[in-house]
Amino acid sequence: MSEAAQLTGAVEAAQLRETIARLRQSLVSFPGAMRVADSLGSAFARWRERTLPERRAALARIAASSGWSLGLLDESIDALLAPFTRDALESFASKITTRHRLGGFIMPANVAGAGMHELVVALISGVSAIVKTSNRARGIFHEFAHTLREIDLRVGGMLEVVTFSRERRDLSDLMQRECDFIVALGEDASLASLGGPARIFGFGSRVSGALISLTAPSNLTSLAAAIALDVTLFEQQGCLSPHHIFVEDTGGGSAREFALVLAGALDSLAAVLTTTKLSLHTAASIRRIRERARWREIGGRGVELHEDAAMVWTVVFDPSARFMLSPGHRCVTVTPIRDPADFELKLAPVKGRLEAFALAAARHSRAIYLDVLAGAGVTYVCDPGSMQSPPLMWPHGGGAFLDFVSTHS
Repeated sequence: MSEAAQLTGAVEAAQLRETIARLRQSLVSFPGAMRVADSLGSAFARWRERTLPERRAALARIAASSGWSLGLLDESIDALLAPFTRDALESFASKITTRHRLGGFIMPANVAGAGMHELVVALISGVSAIVKTSNRARGIFHEFAHTLREIDLRVGGMLEVVTFSRERRDLSDLMQRECDFIVALGEDASLASLGGPARIFGFGSRVSGALISLTAPSNLTSLAAAIALDVTLFEQQGCLSPHHIFVEDTGGGSAREFALVLAGALDSLAAVLTTTKLSLHTAASIRRIRERARWREIGGRGVELHEDAAMVWTVVFDPSARFMLSPGHRCVTVTPIRDPADFELKLAPVKGRLEAFALAAARHSRAIYLDVLAGAGVTYVCDPGSMQSPPLMWPHGGGAFLDFVSTHS
């Protein structure tokens, strides 16, 4: 496929068949895992430079379609790129047993660069990849493929990026018939239609949260700033964005104070990382959360609502809430917990759907809370402020795909 076709997203069935055939042929001359890792390392090093033309072009395209500010996108993409160091890539390459397969990657429209972990480990493991992006999300993968081809044409030849809408079922079906496996990211509803002979690895709707368990949290301000950043990046749209923050606090005072400090941190961050105009659907969802909290506060339920006038951020302190899902766009709930058993009970509504948790815990309680999080299905635990940068070997969605590419099977 020509580079012009890639960048415009113009693809038809004949072009897609030609692309698939070329990628199949590229499997014959796999350059080796270490060379792929080295070339990817060079590409990511370039992409960390905010002035890189490909990066600027990609982010401008995303900003135009999403309305997100370039400042927010730059910070979000920096967090996305952080795990892909040359050392991490080459370490993975040194341990991998390569197996040459053709993989199809269906990337989501709501989070720029989501799916990069899966794509990178697949390329190093010997996979030639065809990446499908939506009309709303052209940018990161198209431009990154261009950078990779500039660095190493042979390695870059293992990757092709195409764009077509979900209505083109003929093209989706063609990918599923011709690829050895499919990696699909997106909401559960968008994955329901996938089928066919290829093995499917679906990463559906998953959520994340945060927990503070400190005997005397004197650093509430720095913790709040770190969690505010986790909430703000990618406008809280991805599976790694926290929806609900829990604070171990038998009396409720520390959790209440943290909600207030977090509100201030979100307000300060909003002045630097500006947001976009909300869709009517999202605005209505946030309005419902605010009004429900307001009426419960009036009704003496111990609820406190912190909000800005422009609906940029919302913090609800709710002393009795179990895990609450957020509509995104910097809307979070803060709840005190008594102990690990209470925490486990409050996670019950999302057990099996949790992806990541930021954890700030005293040494004596950390191991116990890690056990609770593991039992709830959490795949990534990190310090506050690091949620959007999971390591290269992150077992996303439980690790089935990582196991698939990391073993000769």
